[in-house]
Order: sequence, then structure tokens, then C-alpha cells
Amino acid sequence: MKLSRFGTVLLGAASVLALAACGNDTSPDKASLTPTPIVQPVSQETPPAGQLPEGVTPTAYRLDLKTDPREMGFSGTVEIDVDLNAPHSRIWLHSVDQDILLAQAVLADGTIIPATFTGDQAPGGVSRLDFESPLPAGKVTLELDYTAPYNMGLAGLYKAVQSNTDYLATQMEPIDARRMLPSFDEPRFKTPWTVTVTAPTGMAVVANGAETETEELGDGWTRHAFATTRPIQSYLLALAVGPYEMVTGNPIPATELRSDPVPLRAFAAIGKSGKLSDAVDITDEMVLWQESYFDYPYPYGKLDLIAVPEFAYGAMENAGAIIYREGALLIDDQTSLSHRRGIFTTHAHELGHQWFGNLVTPKWWNDIWLNEAFATWISLKTMNAIDPEGGWELAPIMTGLTAMGTDSLVTARQIRNPINANGDILDAFDAITYRKGGSVLNMFETYLGQDAFREGIRLHMRRFADGVADADDFMQSLAEGSGQPGVVDAFTSYINQPGIPALDVQVTCEAPDAGLITVTQKRYAPLGSQIDTGAQTWNIPFAARVSSPSGDGIVRQMLVGQTTEIPLDGACADWVMPNAGGTGYWRFDTNPENLAALTENLTTLSGGEQIMFADALGSGFKAGRISTEDLLDGIEATVDGHPFAVATAADIIPTLDSLLASDDKAGLHAWVQSVFGPLADRLDSQPATALDPKDILLRDELYSLLLTYGDLPEERAVLFERAKAYVGVDGEPDPKAIAPEDLSAAMTVGVQEGGQDFYDAAIAYVQSSTNQTERATILRTIASESDERGLADIMKAVQGNGFSGNEVYTVMTSAMYNGENQVTAWNIFKASFDNILPLIPEIRKPQIAGITGSFCTAAETEEASTFFESHADQIPGYERSLAQGVERSQLCSALKAAKAEEVKAAFEDN
Repeated sequence: MKLSRFGTVLLGAASVLALAACGNDTSPDKASLTPTPIVQPVSQETPPAGQLPEGVTPTAYRLDLKTDPREMGFSGTVEIDVDLNAPHSRIWLHSVDQDILLAQAVLADGTIIPATFTGDQAPGGVSRLDFESPLPAGKVTLELDYTAPYNMGLAGLYKAVQSNTDYLATQMEPIDARRMLPSFDEPRFKTPWTVTVTAPTGMAVVANGAETETEELGDGWTRHAFATTRPIQSYLLALAVGPYEMVTGNPIPATELRSDPVPLRAFAAIGKSGKLSDAVDITDEMVLWQESYFDYPYPYGKLDLIAVPEFAYGAMENAGAIIYREGALLIDDQTSLSHRRGIFTTHAHELGHQWFGNLVTPKWWNDIWLNEAFATWISLKTMNAIDPEGGWELAPIMTGLTAMGTDSLVTARQIRNPINANGDILDAFDAITYRKGGSVLNMFETYLGQDAFREGIRLHMRRFADGVADADDFMQSLAEGSGQPGVVDAFTSYINQPGIPALDVQVTCEAPDAGLITVTQKRYAPLGSQIDTGAQTWNIPFAARVSSPSGDGIVRQMLVGQTTEIPLDGACADWVMPNAGGTGYWRFDTNPENLAALTENLTTLSGGEQIMFADALGSGFKAGRISTEDLLDGIEATVDGHPFAVATAADIIPTLDSLLASDDKAGLHAWVQSVFGPLADRLDSQPATALDPKDILLRDELYSLLLTYGDLPEERAVLFERAKAYVGVDGEPDPKAIAPEDLSAAMTVGVQEGGQDFYDAAIAYVQSSTNQTERATILRTIASESDERGLADIMKAVQGNGFSGNEVYTVMTSAMYNGENQVTAWNIFKASFDNILPLIPEIRKPQIAGITGSFCTAAETEEASTFFESHADQIPGYERSLAQGVERSQLCSALKAAKAEEVKAAFEDN
């Protein structure tokens, strides 16, 4: 007899009564006679816009895929063990571009309950499963069979083509695991993953776990089984399939923390495995140092490094299987020092994530800054430990400065930014997250002390290993580990509001024993900004270097509130440097007398202090607080200082050049030559073996600077001939004709001087090259420096075959900065928009609206803004990129209106 669910409940209640009657002579009370209430199964109607509903927790995945890179798609079966906190008749999950062939649930007793899958219920692939009968609370397994296309936009499981050969790779972060499999694609869900992959025999197959078994299936197919992982989130799932070449490195040796060596391998496309050795060779030093820092063994058993033919990011920290853009891992004799340093920094960044981000994961995307800021910070700390002569101790300061351009905008977001919908997630990956976040961590390490800060980090690893934690958890770990609970309020003030503190530091002395520093804080704002500078305050771990007749010292005080007075213990200061060590994330200006004294005594400051002094010059000029005359005096003073300070001071020169009409630039160019030329000559005259890395980097930067803004006609002529030889204008290309550090400068001269012959040769060279970095450099230069004809040709060419999505994006954005040909570039961009958009990577589509910032007039900006708004449905998530582009354009216009005549007058006599 078939019973209804209601009948089953009544029968169950009657059985309970019968058992009670047989058990003893005591009659049941009224409460025991009350029927058990019917629990209505969960069936949320409204699709979730952000986080999936509570109550459904995945506990394990078993994924079986069949892939062939030569085809256009793949098939898969996934089993997801879930824990239900209540009966469910509907479950929400994620799926993008998949054809679900079978969906069902299997109960603990083996009962199968069919399900209906409905996709695309909300942006981000929010989908649902509706079950023929409700699933009971407890453990259930969801089973789905499906097919899906390979993504062609470098997201999910995607295809990349190099030299007519197909490769597969994955990029899951932030929310693209759902492109490869139906899943609960959120960082708070960490589970073990068991993966098997069937692929063409002979192809390499790499996943997160170590390969445990291969089975020849016949007909050209091999099945690869991989060990079950530790709990990881879906965005760390990794897979690479294709004819990759493999290099086996020496295992990372066992330590007191870890009894077993870690197997180490690296993979690259055909013909490129020889470029893996430098990165492989340095890996053990990095891992061993980071293990020691965290006091926690490397978590994932084995380590694979995979250089894929095309990749949307620099690299991705997938647990045990890190994927890199080729240009972020491969090194040969044509790799410049600056590029090599960038590769090692990226490598250390991804390795640092194996602990912070992978072992301990944010609960939600509003705390992804913890991952990226920490990895940025520890990558530089790692490099300083293994290359102590490389100037890495100052790198966090330089990194912080690169975030300040974005952080100067009224549209800047805070480090810990709310994420309310899927469209907000990509906003969390920018300079604020990585570079400002890393700089803020550096500041608080200085404030707490290195040992105390490290103890907080170690405590955090122990508390949350294989789990999730948010910013509050992290700050509590820092406070308890360091024994300094006051850090929480200061840290919160930095991560929960946007902007840069601007400190007005007035140094006075009303009597010989009445020295005083008065610090007033506000938010930094450049000329033309709509920022309300007085609306915010921070808790700032202020430190200033004070020089007085009795010697030098550092005064420290936590600034709370708008104005703070700091007495100087009965002494008057000769000068005060308002950022001792340079590690504070703030900008400053000071009274003219103190500024003059700092300028005169610049070389007595530390490297970090000199860097922040140089930044104060440029930022003060852009804010209208420093005159052009004082700016130039300060820049001239830096030339005898630290190489990084010289480079920082020189960063303002392109801005000065942009404020001048073509006929007015000669004075600036003569000044640049007179100020930086002697230093460049001095560095160039010394053998490379006599220069440390900081000097080599500065020498290369000055060479490029002087070629662009100085007066080097003979050097330009020589470089032009080398550029022609490099791309083969008059014969076979000669890649040895240009030193790698000079490639960008040489291509600039070549494009500017070489006309159509150079353009044709350069394009032919690019099409024959498989070096991502080289190709990008040449294409970027052609787009930004060509005449109108060359510009039109390159913008059309990259829309055809033979160019990657990243290259299309590079050319289109670079073309918008092509000086007098910007109007041509904009018209081509608008006319080609519908062709361009499908070609560029998924992550770049919303960012494309940022090219609005290339304009400098209100009319141009309004037109560009209207254009992107009219295409809003094609570029979801574009709003912040557009807003920041519009604001940059407005600031450009305001600076020109306020400063152009002053700058012109300053150089008229040069």
C-alpha cells in the first residue's frame, strides 16, 4: 500500500504509542501524545545575489573528467557530498555554460532521488536543483553528469594555442571553478578533492594532488588518478593537460618541521622547458625560509610549477600546482634584471599563498585582501632573506607608492571592501588589495616589531589551519601573538576606509627649550579632487626622525584625532623627517623651513626616508602645495641619494612633460639632461660587476628616461640601428642586437624613427615569436608610438588570428595613449568594440572602461563615459573602472589648468 508523506507521519506516531504501551505500566502524559510537528523542507524561491544560502555544506568532491585539448569541449561527472542542516527540496549552487545530462541525489541508504537542474537564475551562474521528493537532513551525495565547452577567455578550464598546438589550463579565482564543474563555488567551503582525468595517451596531466595511478584504456586514452587533497576551496582547483614538457627538480629537503622531502617538478610548452631551471633552482630556498617563518611545514605534499602558454594573471597559487603566465616563470639570457626580479617576486608570492590563503582561507571575498596583501608582503620579505644585497628591504615602500595613485581617487575603495553581489568580486583584485594592503602590513610589522608580528602570524596559522578566517580573526591573532591589543583599532582604521592619510607636519620652536611638532591629519587629495579632506581620521602609528644639536632620534606616537602636539623634550629640531624609516603609509607636507632643511640634508636620511621625501615632492606638486621651483630643487637634491629615491623623484617627469605644449618642451628636456645625465654617465662608465642591483636598475631607468626626455641624438641613432637589426628590417632578425633591459627603449626609438619598414618588420617578428614578454613589449610600443597609419594597422591586425586575448587588450589600451593620434585610436576602438570584446580575457572586459582615464578634457570624458554606459550589458562590473577613469581624466584637466603656466615659466630659462 502506498502511503502519502502525511500518512507515513501518522503511522510513525502510532508506532511510538504502541511501543510506549508495551514498555511499562505507566500511562503517557499529554505531552508524549502530541504528534511530532511536520518540518517543511527548505525551498528558497529568490536566487541568491551573493553568498549561497546557509544550511548546505559541501564536505567532499569526487570529480571525473574526460578531456582532449584538440577538441572544443569536455565531459565530466561530479559527486559532491553535502551536509544538510534541514530537509531540502531545493538546493542553490553554481554552474556556468554546462549542459547537465543527469542530476540526482543519493541518500545514505542508497536511495536515489532524481533532480531537475535549472541554470542561469542570477548573475554568476547561480543555478538550482529541485528534487522529486525532499532530501532529509544529514549527509547526501549530489551526482551530476555534464558536458561543457572549453572557455576561450582564460577562465575556468580553458584552451590556449601556441605554435598551432593546443593546451589546457585552469584559472578558477575568483568565481570560475563553476565553469569547469557544478559546484558550491565560494571560499568559505573547503573540502578534500579527489580527481581523475582521462586524456589522450602521452599528454601530461597535472592536478593538485600527486598522481597515484595511470591506466591505459585503449583507443589512445589514458586515465590518470590523483591523490585526495587536503581541504581546499574550489578556486584553488588546478588542472593542466597537453603536450607540456616536464623538468624534475631536486626534492625540497626534509626539515625538523617536515620529515619527508617535497617532490618538485616544473612544466612548460614544447621547446621551453630549458627556461625553467632558474625558477626551479631557487624554489627550495624560498620554501625552506617560508616554512621557518610560519613554523609550519609546507602543507601540500608535492609542488608543481606550470608555465602555461596564455594566462590572464601573472600566476595563481593553486594548492600544490601553481600556474604561471610564461613571462612570470621562464628565464633565459634575454631576461632583464628587472624582469628576473619580478619573476622571483611573483614566485615567492605564490609560494607564500600556500600558507596564507590556501592553508588558511578568507571566509568571503571582502577579506581576499588578507590573501593578496600578505603574499605581496611576504614575497618581498622572502627575497630580502635570500638576496640580502638586492635592496628588497625597501621594496614594500616602493610597492606602497604604486598603490597611491589609485588611493588618491575619491572613487578608491577601502582595503576591506563590502562584497554584496557576484559583480563586486572582481573589484577586490587591484592595487589597493595587493600593494596598499602589503604596505600597511609592512607598517604594522614595523610598529609591532618583527618578532612580535611573526608570533601573531604563527598563532593565526595554528588556529585556522585547513579552515577559514576573517579580518577580525587575523587582527585578534596579531594582538594576542604580539601582546599588543591596541593594534586592532589602528589596523581597523586603515582597512575599513579608503584614502591616504596626509599629515601636515609643522616644526616650531618658540624658545630654545620649546621644540614642538604639530601634526594635523586629513585625507590626501590632488588638485581638482572632490574628496572631503577633513571627513576622515586614522589611528596612525606615527614615527618621525628628529635631528637636533644633541643628535638624531625617533619620536613615536599613535595619532588619534585630527591634531596632535608632540613636544621635543626641551630641544629644538634642526629638521624633522615625518616618516622615520619610510615604512608609514601616509604622505606628508611640512613648513617651508623644514622642507628646505630636509632638502639640504637629504643624503643623511635613510633610503626609505629619501623615497618618501621624493614622493612628498611629487604628491605635493599634484595637490598644489609645492611650487614647480621647490619641486625641481627637491628632485635635484635626490640625484646624490639612494637609487630608489632618484627613480621615485623622476616619476613626476612624464607629468611635467604632459603639461607642456610641444613647442615648450625643450627647456624641460634640457633640464632632464643636465640633472640626470651626469649620474647616468657615472653609472654607465662603471663595469656591471662594480654595481649593485639597485644601481643597475637605476642605470637602466635613467637610460630610458634620457632617451625620452633628454638630449641623446647619438645614442638614439645607435639604438635605432640595433632596433632595426633586432626585428630584421634589412635581413634576418637578430635577437642579440639589443640588451634585454633596453628592449622597450629600442622599440620606442624604432617605431618613432623607422616608418612603415620598421612597422612591417616588427609585426613579422612578433608573429614569429612565442616569447610573451617580448611580444607584449613590441605590441605595446607600436600601439602607443606609431603614426596614424601604423596605429590603425595594429588595431586592426590584433583582431585577426595569431594574437592572444591579453595582446588584444594591451594594444587597445596602449593605443589610447598615442598622443596626437588618440582621436584615431578612440574612433577605431568604438567602431571595433563588438569585435574586440569577445577576444579579450573575461577579467579584462569590465576593466576596459578604465581607458576613459586616457582623456584630459571634459568633452572627451563625457563622450567616453556615455559610450561605455550604453554598452553596460556587455561589460557587467564595469562601474568602478569607468568611475576611476572619469576621475583620472578630470584630475588631469584640473592639474593642467592649475599648473601648466607655472611649469612653462619654470623651464623657459633652461
